[in-house]
Amino acid sequence: MMSVIYIIINQEEDMPFSLKNNLPSNSIISGLNLSLQLLNKSAEKLSSGLRINRASDDPAGLVISERMRARIASLNQEIENVNLQIRKYDTASSHTLHLRSMLTEMRSLAVAASNEGFNSAAMREAYQAEANRMIGAYNFIAENAAFGEQKLLDGSEGSLADVQSLAHLDLSSAEAAREAIETIDAETSRLDNAIIEIGAAQKNDLESRLSSLRIEAENLTAAESQIRDTDFLKEFTGFIKNQMMAQASISLLAHSFLTPQSVLALMVND
Repeated sequence: MMSVIYIIINQEEDMPFSLKNNLPSNSIISGLNLSLQLLNKSAEKLSSGLRINRASDDPAGLVISERMRARIASLNQEIENVNLQIRKYDTASSHTLHLRSMLTEMRSLAVAASNEGFNSAAMREAYQAEANRMIGAYNFIAENAAFGEQKLLDGSEGSLADVQSLAHLDLSSAEAAREAIETIDAETSRLDNAIIEIGAAQKNDLESRLSSLRIEAENLTAAESQIRDTDFLKEFTGFIKNQMMAQASISLLAHSFLTPQSVLALMVND
């Protein structure tokens, strides 16, 4: 919203006119100029949406606002960093839960293979082949699960768990299968501990930190907005008031000249 007011004074050569000798007109023009300045400032604030457009509008307020903006930018970066960490933990959690499911399937195979009176040699071979296949898949995930370039479960620096690779599970006999069940149960217990640790760290550390950062960023953003942004209702009220004062000054100025040669043109663009 922009406001432009033009004042045009024409004088014929045979009717000299001097504002210097027209004191009431000088006073009116001074008031008009002030109204126009205030009107233009209001128009700028309304069009930009900002109460502070330059340092002269509010030097102290601008400095405080800039400091707040710097802190907000820092908080937003911290929020992004925490979100990235949460995605890393989510990825690790998904892999560990998948491994947990695989252990459950392997245990079911071992339990079936531990049945002494029911399994034939062919069935035991099938159980063994399936167990070998699942162990290979399990170990591959444990060794290679990653988030970007960072390994997640191999116990290396920056990883979130140390999941051990499974050794060969012997299902060739009922007794061997029972030993395999014990091995699987022990690994399941270790994996459950890793799942709990990953989940607890994500919930208690990362998600709690993320919530705190978001609250601080939201509150600081709202505070910065109060300092820097335009109060539209207040500013528009002032705009209308200054516009009316300018129009009144123009009307008074037109009457003060008292000559048919004086012309005033008011142009207001909203």
